[in-house]
Amino acid sequence: MAVNLEQIGTRLGFYMRIKGLDIFAMGERTNTSAALISNIVSGKNYSMDDLLSVLNKLPNLNSHWVIYGEGNIFKEENIALSSLDAELMHKNRMKHLTEMQKLLEVLDEIERTKKNTTRVDELKARISELTKKL
Repeated sequence: MAVNLEQIGTRLGFYMRIKGLDIFAMGERTNTSAALISNIVSGKNYSMDDLLSVLNKLPNLNSHWVIYGEGNIFKEENIALSSLDAELMHKNRMKHLTEMQKLLEVLDEIERTKKNTTRVDELKARISELTKKL
């Protein structure tokens, strides 16, 4: 299964919005730099070691979901949320559902773009083949 850095960044950004964290707060929480968090969220210029280092410092975040988009965002459905987190999640449920819909639309657009890029590459190769025959 291929890993898409943009999708990883989008999912980590979604987690940060749920938790109310900006890149600086996320950097502090994970004991990393805001620049690294920014790079991950934007989907560029980071290694998988950097990503795994960040994910290992977020015990309730499902790293498999972040990397592959499979499963739940949190490691356990029955995870005990702090009363503040529970209140925030309940209070802003509609906001989170709207944000999830936007996330899905972004991920769909990334997939469409990826398919179009593949198609463009195929067409370029075909044009190159036909040009050689002239």
